[in-house]
Amino acid sequence: MKAWFLTGPRALELREIPEPHPGPGEALVRVRAVGICGSDAECYSGKHPLPNYPRLPGHEFSGEIASVGPAWSGPAVGTRVAVDPALSCGECYACRAGRHNCCVNVSIAGVHRPGAMAEYALCRASQLYPIPDDMTFETAAVVETLSIGAQAIRRGDANRGDRVVILGAGPVGLCSLIMARKAGASVLVAEPLAWRRELAAELGAGMVVDPEADSVAEPVRDFTDGHGAHVVVDATGEIAGAETALAILGAAGRVVIMTIVDEPMQVRPWQLVRQELTILGSRLSLADFGELVTMAASGEAPLEKLVTHRYSFAEADQAFEAACRRPEGLVKAVVLPQS
Repeated sequence: MKAWFLTGPRALELREIPEPHPGPGEALVRVRAVGICGSDAECYSGKHPLPNYPRLPGHEFSGEIASVGPAWSGPAVGTRVAVDPALSCGECYACRAGRHNCCVNVSIAGVHRPGAMAEYALCRASQLYPIPDDMTFETAAVVETLSIGAQAIRRGDANRGDRVVILGAGPVGLCSLIMARKAGASVLVAEPLAWRRELAAELGAGMVVDPEADSVAEPVRDFTDGHGAHVVVDATGEIAGAETALAILGAAGRVVIMTIVDEPMQVRPWQLVRQELTILGSRLSLADFGELVTMAASGEAPLEKLVTHRYSFAEADQAFEAACRRPEGLVKAVVLPQS
């Protein structure tokens, strides 16, 4: 089968490799759609702290079950599925505490094991979630992104009546917005790209601001009646975003950081103590993928609005470039391996 390998910064190579065969408890999934994540773009650009080249990337994906191995207990061959890319060990402290997303032995498709930027991918039954016939594979691939937003809002404990600020309206920021609105929170989104601000407003943001045109602090004061945000989600991917998040929090506020840049950030202990703030990281997800599929299918989470650019399998390198450059109109780029 054909597969794209990331061999170094801005170096993608299309290779012919043996088609994998499912072992006990495994299924071979015919990959139909693969999203390019922000972390994929950072690996491609050389900015990710764990570059481990070469790798077969691709962790946001969907497809259909092509064949199964012995002792298979999952969906039947031919079932259309969304895929949770993470596998946990079930034995470490985090797993035993019910936080398998923090598993110290976690194995993520496209990071620790071969990903889905290929014609086929091996999966276990626990990773596969059937999707309805009228859901596109593109939408199903973005369910993984929605799970990341769900985890961020869960970590921030955003509830009805809370004032939530989301910094960055890329796919993860927009999915955080969807989940915050589902929780009943009012949301301000700060995003420098005009088309992403427009989409944030369409998805329910009560206020959208351009952080490059104005200081975020003043509109946040207006939005929160001068009290500061109850929850800030930093989905910028930049250290400056995490520091801004702390600056606009109100008393007893929670900041959720998803930035994976390996650089120091400035924190003032006096602010933490005086306002009794909570700083939280958010990794992968504890969300119920089946429930998120239902949200996407019902239109409660209109993930199809996030998919703006589509590429054939032969154009995967162009998809990675676009994810880094962010040309006008781009929110989520998706590669279609069977095209």
